[in-house]
Amino acid sequence: MRRVFLGLVGTIVFGFSLVHASSPAVVKSYLLERVALQKTSTAAFKAAAESYLNLAKAQNLNYTKLTTSASRTAILEARAAWKRASPIYESVEGIVAGVPMLSSFDLNLDAGSSAKDGGDTVVEFDLKLGNGQVLVKPGNAFGVAEATLWGTDKGYSSGVPFDLDNNQKIDFGDVLPNAFVLQAVADKLDELTKQLLETAKKWNPSTADVFGALLGNVPTAASVFIGRWKNSRFVLGDKSTQRDFNVISSLNDLVQNVSSWQKLYLGVSSSVKAKNPSLDAQINTGLSSLKSWAQQLEAQEKTRRFTPEQAEIISQEGENRATAITGRIAQAAALLGVKK
Repeated sequence: MRRVFLGLVGTIVFGFSLVHASSPAVVKSYLLERVALQKTSTAAFKAAAESYLNLAKAQNLNYTKLTTSASRTAILEARAAWKRASPIYESVEGIVAGVPMLSSFDLNLDAGSSAKDGGDTVVEFDLKLGNGQVLVKPGNAFGVAEATLWGTDKGYSSGVPFDLDNNQKIDFGDVLPNAFVLQAVADKLDELTKQLLETAKKWNPSTADVFGALLGNVPTAASVFIGRWKNSRFVLGDKSTQRDFNVISSLNDLVQNVSSWQKLYLGVSSSVKAKNPSLDAQINTGLSSLKSWAQQLEAQEKTRRFTPEQAEIISQEGENRATAITGRIAQAAALLGVKK
């Protein structure tokens, strides 16, 4: 989620000329299936956010009167829907971010920054709230939603504490969200997901698309996924100043993204295998090993917290693994006549 490599992907994809055209339909089928599931979850998120807004309006936006079981239910339903939608998107992000006709959706859904943060990847949309307020390019939809649901951005919060997880204490995430912000970002997330699904149906995947996406994505395993994990609550605890990646570990995001890379490579694997079985096996083994490594780290994280020093060592190993896989994928592209 929320990564910055769109320029790299675009350069790689447009720099290739396709000699042996193909249509790896398996990649498209996987993408459509996953995004349809995502749409189900974003619709549930939208419905829960609207319920919460109606509860807030009934109390004339007096949030101190919203510390009720009905509010808790609405917010927990919204959180559950977001936690379903986010990993689903991560499982296709490698495809979406790596295909030129789809990459703007990754910017707006998951990778883009806010106008405040600036840079080359500022999102393209504003959030228009039901009270007439406009949040100008606030950042990607998944990130704004997380920050609103768990109160990591005070601008999206009501400021009223509430024991949402019902554990008899006020701790991380125990604050009522701003109902207008929550409804607006839920609506935007659902809208963008719908548009992604409609656009993906028009995509005709090619071998160039597959290799461009792989060569743009695989190198980010450490720099993006482990990089943001190192700065999250999963490593730094309360010292973290990140507003997102604090609810679902970026180690899980990496696992989901590798799944999308595996599906991408499946679209060209038989062609590579026909020319060089050993190289094909090395790529498949490399991706599988990277995924297993990330899964093991994620499993360990459930019972311990890695120190920043340990996270740095993990980052270097991830970099080494990604570099080796990328080199082999580049060899496979050249083998099939996909040239820069």
